[in-house]
Amino acid sequence: MPDLTTKPTLSIVVPFHNEEDNITELYARLHSVMEDVEWEYQLVFVDDGSTDLTYKRLSDLAAIDPRVTAVRLRRNFGQTAALAAGFA
Repeated sequence: MPDLTTKPTLSIVVPFHNEEDNITELYARLHSVMEDVEWEYQLVFVDDGSTDLTYKRLSDLAAIDPRVTAVRLRRNFGQTAALAAGFA
């Protein structure tokens, strides 16, 4: 029988490519939704070789929220590879 005394854990993996202007809004919305759910969670944000400030914004979030992990790919590998990197 499963242990029902621990909270479920959810990992949300999101790939980004040149999305510096959208990161804060997405983070706020995800955070708002997850606060209403009694689950432990982590946000894995993957920068897929962006040429803007995407990685800077992601790493700034990771510095203030321990549930956020920022992963950086050295070039644009595409959405599938970015998701795979986040799952690894």
